Amino acid sequence: MESVTMTRELLLSYLSGFPEQIALTAVFFFLPLQKKARWYLFLPVAALMTAGIIFLDLFLFQLLPITQNTSQYFFALHFLLSLAALGAGLCLMTEASPREAAYCMVLAYMTQHLHHCLGLILDHFCGTDGWWSAEITVWIRLALVGFLVYLLFVRRICLDGHYPASVLKALSLYGLVMAVMYFLSIYVSDLPEGWLHGVYTALLILVLMVEEVRSADQLRLQAEAQTRERMESMHRAQYEMSKENIALINRKSHDLRRQVAALRTVGTPEEQAEVIAGIEQAVEIYDRSFQTGSRPLDTVLMQKALLCSQQHIELSVMADGSLLRFIRSVDLFTMVSNILDNAIEACLRIPEEEKRAIHLSVHEKRGLVILQCENPYVGAVEMKDGLPVTIKEDKANHGIGTRSIAATAAEYGGVMRIDPTGGMYVLRIIFQPPDANQDEKTTSQDKAV
Repeated sequence: MESVTMTRELLLSYLSGFPEQIALTAVFFFLPLQKKARWYLFLPVAALMTAGIIFLDLFLFQLLPITQNTSQYFFALHFLLSLAALGAGLCLMTEASPREAAYCMVLAYMTQHLHHCLGLILDHFCGTDGWWSAEITVWIRLALVGFLVYLLFVRRICLDGHYPASVLKALSLYGLVMAVMYFLSIYVSDLPEGWLHGVYTALLILVLMVEEVRSADQLRLQAEAQTRERMESMHRAQYEMSKENIALINRKSHDLRRQVAALRTVGTPEEQAEVIAGIEQAVEIYDRSFQTGSRPLDTVLMQKALLCSQQHIELSVMADGSLLRFIRSVDLFTMVSNILDNAIEACLRIPEEEKRAIHLSVHEKRGLVILQCENPYVGAVEMKDGLPVTIKEDKANHGIGTRSIAATAAEYGGVMRIDPTGGMYVLRIIFQPPDANQDEKTTSQDKAV
């Protein structure tokens, strides 16, 4: 707004120009949203709704007695209708809810107003009659501002195709934006140093966007923490169940071997050999036990060995479990279970069964404890921030296992490294083992569990 008493000519230019500028900035908030199938079919509808608002207001502008005192209120109504039309268009083309669309349009207006503030500052220092004030330059400048906001903020705010906005959050932010940016922009622009409004408003917008990024990061971390907590609770119950089941399996395997010995005294030698061979083959996978020196590690290895046998995956283990005694039983069970689950999942994508193999090792080197898992894989592994990006469509609920492994490793002072090169996926965790007192404390915690 250039004046409190807006002229009819200035208002007329705003009625057509403002929706167009908001539409351009809204594009950058539309890009990361989850699109509907054939969303482009709804694009003309969104464009027609916005154009309809412009022509309706231009028509009313010619009929209604718009005075200098009421011009800003007429534009405020036009402002709201334009945002509503563009927000409805977002809902038609994407999976965004109405509250997400409202939140998205608030951020789009913040971006447009940021460009406006930068224009005020530029006009003050450089004048209004240079090439930088040409209409095409203004649009290029607006697109550049929108692109920078997209790179620095939008991609981090929008999580898995959705904006994490509640109705209260959208409305409260909308009220703040309206109060500070809209009304103040009207009533301070006539001051001798009105361009200073552009400075503090631009800073306010940047602070708000940084806060939105921080809030989005916090929401993501909370969601991951809740998911890890559910997984750990599930693994805790699974660990207790596995201990009982494996003990039962071992007893049954021992009984079956005695029965096999008894069968040798009945029937013909050929019949005996056939029956014995069948029984021994049937119980072979249940008679495999691990003695690594760590009960939780033995339990999870036994559990995953049974799964690997069923899926024709070769599992080899060379582990000194006593080196991991500083890790609580449930945490160790959960961490190794996630590691092997990921390895098994990768092996199942390999069509040739003879190439499916997993090797797990735990050893000590130069005072460090190294836990390493190796398995082949097919396809490409995309890495982001040192972690693999899940290839599953539901990215919100997948990929948590690897982040949980990293979080557990970090909790015990470990560093996780992943190296997917040469068709071999290598996950390595390096621990600096704590002192003996910490080991005793961990052992007492395990007994309590």
